[in-house]
Amino acid sequence: MRLTTLLDSIPQGGSGPWNPAPDTFAPTITEAVGSTAAEFDRILAEILPCRTNDAELWFAERQADVERAKALCHDCPLMEGCLAGAVERHEPWGVWGGQVFVDGVVVATKRGRGRPRKVRPAEAA
Repeated sequence: MRLTTLLDSIPQGGSGPWNPAPDTFAPTITEAVGSTAAEFDRILAEILPCRTNDAELWFAERQADVERAKALCHDCPLMEGCLAGAVERHEPWGVWGGQVFVDGVVVATKRGRGRPRKVRPAEAA
C-alpha cells in the first residue's frame, strides 16, 4: 500500500453545507484534528512492522534478531522513506529501512558482541 493511498483513506470530513442545529454541540477544530490523528496512528499501527512488533527488535544485539528486523522491513510501504530519513538524520545505530546502521554508517551485517574469533569456522574445517 502506498502512503498516498493510506492518506486518502482517512476520513477528513465533508465539504457539504453546514447546518448545525442550535441545541447540538459542534466539535471544535482541536477535537476533529485529534480524532483524525488518532485514526491515522491506528491505520499505521496495522501496516507498519515497526509499530506491530517489539521496538527493541530494531535495536537488537543478536544477529538473528537484526536479520529478522531487516526481513520485516522489506514488506513495509515506507521502507525507502525510512532509510532516507535515517541517512539524513545520521542515525547512530539500529535497523532503518531494511538496512543496519552502526556508528552512523550502513553496514552489510552487524558483528556480534565480544571479541571476534581468531579462526573463522569455515577456515577451521
